[in-house]
Amino acid sequence: MKTENSESSSASFSQDWCAKDLELINHVEVFQHKPDILGKVENRLLKLKEAMVEELIACASQLPPGTDIQKGQIARGENHNGFPFLSLDIPQNFSKTTMFTYRILFWWGHYLGFSLILKGDKLATYFQLLSAARNESAFQNVYLSMASNPWEWRLKDELFIPVSNLSKQEWSDKINFLDYMKIMRVCSVAGESFKELDWTQAGINFWRDMTPISLGSPRV
Repeated sequence: MKTENSESSSASFSQDWCAKDLELINHVEVFQHKPDILGKVENRLLKLKEAMVEELIACASQLPPGTDIQKGQIARGENHNGFPFLSLDIPQNFSKTTMFTYRILFWWGHYLGFSLILKGDKLATYFQLLSAARNESAFQNVYLSMASNPWEWRLKDELFIPVSNLSKQEWSDKINFLDYMKIMRVCSVAGESFKELDWTQAGINFWRDMTPISLGSPRV
């Protein structure tokens, strides 16, 4: 078997410019507009946060003790698998044994995702409720994470499965190894609907659509 000298191939890779390298080095427009774009993202997340604060007043008593329903948290990063992101968590509850968090993630070049992350002593109940509701219309475009942890966001077939696609047997087989639940609805940034999307309404809608799971109560 022929083996390649990794050191020399690495040096060759780093030293030789290709046409694409030179093209991208001279492409500055995305960096010029990036601050304004991310500012628009943050403003939309702040408006959604304000709406969620109002939305959560009515159900505060149904949430796990210690859940933040007012402050929320906006996080910002430059390199999630190579791409910038902003996220909003509200409500949020992270502890060693409990997760009860609604996370809205804007991932540059990918999507705007609305996700519910759940973990704790009610996990079996959450899965039972999701199994019972998975064929309802509100869940037709909702994905269940099958990753080993809730911090995986790549939309690959082996990592996310439409909840409505699972048979009862597949449902039982696949969820037995999960120690958390993450369900998500996404809006692709390349989709025609992204430009006119009302982030606040879409965010409220997802939260309400998922209340049969998170709160065990009918959608309002």
